[in-house]
Amino acid sequence: MATPARSLSEQAYELLEGMLVNLDLPPGAQVSEGQLIEMIGLGRTPVREAIQKLARQELFVVLPRKGLVVTPISRGSMLHILETRKPVERVIVYRAALNAKDDQRSEIAAIARKLSISHENFDDFLKLDQDLNTLLDECADNPFATAAVSPLRSHCRRFCYSNRNQLQMSDAIIASSKMARLIARRDYSNAQKASDGVMAVLERYVSIVGR
Repeated sequence: MATPARSLSEQAYELLEGMLVNLDLPPGAQVSEGQLIEMIGLGRTPVREAIQKLARQELFVVLPRKGLVVTPISRGSMLHILETRKPVERVIVYRAALNAKDDQRSEIAAIARKLSISHENFDDFLKLDQDLNTLLDECADNPFATAAVSPLRSHCRRFCYSNRNQLQMSDAIIASSKMARLIARRDYSNAQKASDGVMAVLERYVSIVGR
């Protein structure tokens, strides 16, 4: 079955989310709706809808009659994000390990292997991590969990981009690769524990940067 075409608002959201995560729109920056329209080349309605969604996800702060501010990154907010993300990821990991089809397990195992040889390459790791999350969401087939966790992942990726020169990613790479291998083996109990391990690494990163 063909994948349905993304709506213009979905395209606008993905483009703006990417710019927020990779710091093309840096924390604290003030921008206007018109500037965002010019940046991504889409119309006012889809951009406005994307802005509203990103504001609900706490990635933009809307200032009435003044424009928008890219939400700053704070240690306190990140700890709340991780506290919320942890149990939702456990649901997704459990369902993915239980329900993944053979071809999906092969894809997950392949990502685990690629992670294990990424050698602290930050961009490679973030891309593989995002690919893994997308695949696990597909396997878990729980749209409510996916909707809940997606913005939390965006905040976490943005945090990592913001602090990439201060963080050694080896612990995150090892933890994510271990979790992926366990999911591929259908070991849902230990995969959930490994998911907690991934969150623990992120919590440690937040603690280190917050000192």
